[in-house]
Amino acid sequence: MIFNYILLAFRNMVRQRGYAIVNLLGLAVGLASALFILLYVRDELTFDTMHPFAENTYRMGYIVQSPNGEKEAAPYAPAGWDNYIQANYAGIKGITSYTSWGMPTSINYVAKERIILTEDIIWAEPSITNLIYLPIIRGNQNQPLKELNALVLTKSAAKELFGDEDPINKMVTVTHQWSTRGKNVEMVVTAVIDDLPSNSHVNPKYIANILALKPFIKDLENLLGNAMGDGNNGFWTQSYFVCEDAKRIPLIEADLQKRANEIIAKNKWNIKFTPVIRKITDIHFDKEMDWTIDHKTADINYMYVLITIAFLILVVACINYINLATARSAGRAREIGLRKTFGGIRSQLFFQFMMESFVLVLISFFLALLVVIFLEPQFNHLTGKSFSIGHIFNGPMLLIILGVVIIVTLLAGSYPALFVSGFQPAIVLKGKFAFRKGSTVFRQFLTTLQFVVAVTLLTGTVIIVRQMDLLKKSKLNEAGNQIVSIRYGGFNSPATDQQFLGFKNRILADPEIEAMTIGNHLPRLDFFGPINMQMQFPDINEEKHQWFQLNGDYDFPKTFGLKIIAGRDFDPKNLADSTAILLNQTAINALHLTPQEAVGKTVVRPDYVMGYSRLDTTKAPVTGLVVGVVEDFAYQSMRKKVEPLAISPKPHTVDRIIYVRLPAGKMQEKIASLEKTWRTNFPGFGFDYWFVDEVFGNMYQNETKVAALTERFSWLAILITCVGLYGLASFMSEQRTKEIGIRKSMGATSGQILFLLLKVFAKLLIIACLIAIPIAYYLSAQWLESFVYRTDLTVWIFGGTIGLIAVITLITVGYESLKASLSNPVKALRHE
Repeated sequence: MIFNYILLAFRNMVRQRGYAIVNLLGLAVGLASALFILLYVRDELTFDTMHPFAENTYRMGYIVQSPNGEKEAAPYAPAGWDNYIQANYAGIKGITSYTSWGMPTSINYVAKERIILTEDIIWAEPSITNLIYLPIIRGNQNQPLKELNALVLTKSAAKELFGDEDPINKMVTVTHQWSTRGKNVEMVVTAVIDDLPSNSHVNPKYIANILALKPFIKDLENLLGNAMGDGNNGFWTQSYFVCEDAKRIPLIEADLQKRANEIIAKNKWNIKFTPVIRKITDIHFDKEMDWTIDHKTADINYMYVLITIAFLILVVACINYINLATARSAGRAREIGLRKTFGGIRSQLFFQFMMESFVLVLISFFLALLVVIFLEPQFNHLTGKSFSIGHIFNGPMLLIILGVVIIVTLLAGSYPALFVSGFQPAIVLKGKFAFRKGSTVFRQFLTTLQFVVAVTLLTGTVIIVRQMDLLKKSKLNEAGNQIVSIRYGGFNSPATDQQFLGFKNRILADPEIEAMTIGNHLPRLDFFGPINMQMQFPDINEEKHQWFQLNGDYDFPKTFGLKIIAGRDFDPKNLADSTAILLNQTAINALHLTPQEAVGKTVVRPDYVMGYSRLDTTKAPVTGLVVGVVEDFAYQSMRKKVEPLAISPKPHTVDRIIYVRLPAGKMQEKIASLEKTWRTNFPGFGFDYWFVDEVFGNMYQNETKVAALTERFSWLAILITCVGLYGLASFMSEQRTKEIGIRKSMGATSGQILFLLLKVFAKLLIIACLIAIPIAYYLSAQWLESFVYRTDLTVWIFGGTIGLIAVITLITVGYESLKASLSNPVKALRHE
């Protein structure tokens, strides 16, 4: 019997091809969208579940609060704390730790003179392979970091460094400005691991044995193994331990807190230090701190948003099916009447129509699957993930897909099956069948719901896109896709100012290069550390200000196009300007001066070590003048308000990035020229570059991904709505053929007929807007609360959205309505 039902389903689809195509298109697009979203959400929700003991693995970090109440959270622990935990608590099955440094590490394959600059390297204890997922595909399978000079790298890193050569047992030299003190360390490749999944927070390209740093870090083995030490050794690691009893975690935290308090009291530090322990599977959505530098901690609320979008898209697709199935049911009224007359019972008819729904959904699913497989590379590029067919055809995902197919079948098929199987044979066989008012109202309700979803999603998309544009339109990022950043550090030995000037002169010899400067790494990310500088303005008062200071050279303002609102820019010919500064508007406001009044004021700053707040009290303070005032610009995330800022023309001693403003349209040509000049000026130093707008994008990577996904899937929801509206408009025009003929015979114009048909959809759209706009406003306002600088929720956003939806609706239903309004009334009156 089931086979017969399936056969009937296919026959009906062939007989009503137009109806079937519209339904298949709507359902296939809806299911493909839902599959993409579910793939992404599942990948996010299963972050770090691949590690060997994921459910029992914990990571340590801390929160420190300074006397002024400011808090800093970091995913580090004093070296040796993991050993202390293992030594003092039962049930600790394993520990490991690793460390990493800022600035790039230079890895040189000397045999081929191939140099790679990378920040994706960690120095780990050999036990890391026991606790962290590192799938070895070649080399030492058991203890790849056993030897002191062992180096493990990923498949893609091996390809980049060694090309097609077998990397195992190849010798490389590793150099870092701090970790190896600028010295070359010879390392041997002992293993190659597969590229790590994008949903692992531990995602290095290179893993080196930390004990290779013994010549450069005094008493390193004791620092790593000392169970607690005195807490004041200055060596911190990213530490993990496996604890099978979760009840011990609060006890461990309390113990570490007690010992931290003792250390603070002993050293008389004026801070509050709070140890933090998190399960490794919980850190991806931790709101308290970012546990990695590679990616930002995600917001679980965005997952709820995406799941809601997937559900709404499926609802819209199901509404299409319900509307079209009930609308087309008049054509099958006689079939139902005859089957009931010959003994068919309602449950059999209900099961038949449910089977038809299931077949249609199943075919739509296979079409959706083809779409997903075909568009998978583009989706990976959009989300930064690495999905493959294997991610779809695995057990948990197949169960999710099966659940979606069943839910869609029930949502889409239940009402039409109940509706059609309830026809009375005595009425339909007499040809007196007509849709009841309740059925028409229900279809209009469903269409209104579609409009509500479309208006809400489109309005939300417009607001998200506008906010992301605002975030990226910082002055520093105004020409971010033209300003290339070149890493000026991580060398075997510090490059001199004279070397930089020589490089700069050669680059600026090209008349097409607009500007070039050197400065701090911009924008300032949370983990970059402080750039505080103590400043005093004796012409005003004796107050000392702890403000930020950016260090560049004389061309810094010009390169980034900073707007001078008072005074002047730095003058390279004026020697006195070497100690001068520019202030931003916020700093001027803090001094209670006008920009013009601030120009010429004396500023006194301590001389510094490494450019940060580590002051060298043996040197006399630096005295200079405020030569100009610049308009405020965001140099950090726009989640933070702009703070008082000074700009100095004296480059930082370590934190140095070269910025070159390239002409539009010649990027690759100029980058090749930059690299050629670089290799001439800095032989043996790797050339590492990126564009400024890439870093700005990384600051908002979660929002950027969600914005991109929301935008695309909102348009797909609107596309599905359009498909349904077109089918419904076609049906309405057909149902009202006789009415149209009579009205035209009585003198109605084509315009009046067109207005009559469009009026139904216009009324539903107006009702939908009255519901959707308050919802969209509330949700958007809630989301924008997390930003200091927000896009305005103007009436033009909502009015424009409504206008766009109205135009789309007019285009969608207008064709069928216009065709019906222009029809010959003679043919219309012959309809029956």
